[in-house]
Amino acid sequence: MRYRFMNDYGAPRPFWGDDGACGDDEPLLPSDLEREVRAWSTQFEQLFDWQHGWPDEATAVAHEAEGRRLYDEVQRALPHDTITFQYWETAYRTDR
Repeated sequence: MRYRFMNDYGAPRPFWGDDGACGDDEPLLPSDLEREVRAWSTQFEQLFDWQHGWPDEATAVAHEAEGRRLYDEVQRALPHDTITFQYWETAYRTDR
C-alpha cells in the first residue's frame, strides 16, 4: 500500500491513501506508535492556526522534528508499504 503521512484539519490520524483519509485501523500500527502519531495530530489540531501557523518558531521546529521522527518509526513498522512524508505546516507567528 501507499500512504501519505501528513497533518490536516479535522483528521485524527495523519494517514492518507489514494481515496483520502485512512480509517482508524489503516495502516495498522503498534499501539505505542499509534498513540504517538495521534498525539502529534492532536497537537497540530490544537496549536496550528490556519491564518498564523504555530504560536512560535520553537513549537514549529519541535513539531516538524517529531513528525520526522515518527515518519522514520512508521517506515520501520510498515516495511512493505510506501510512506511519503508531506510537511506543509511551516508557518509560525513572529509578532509576539
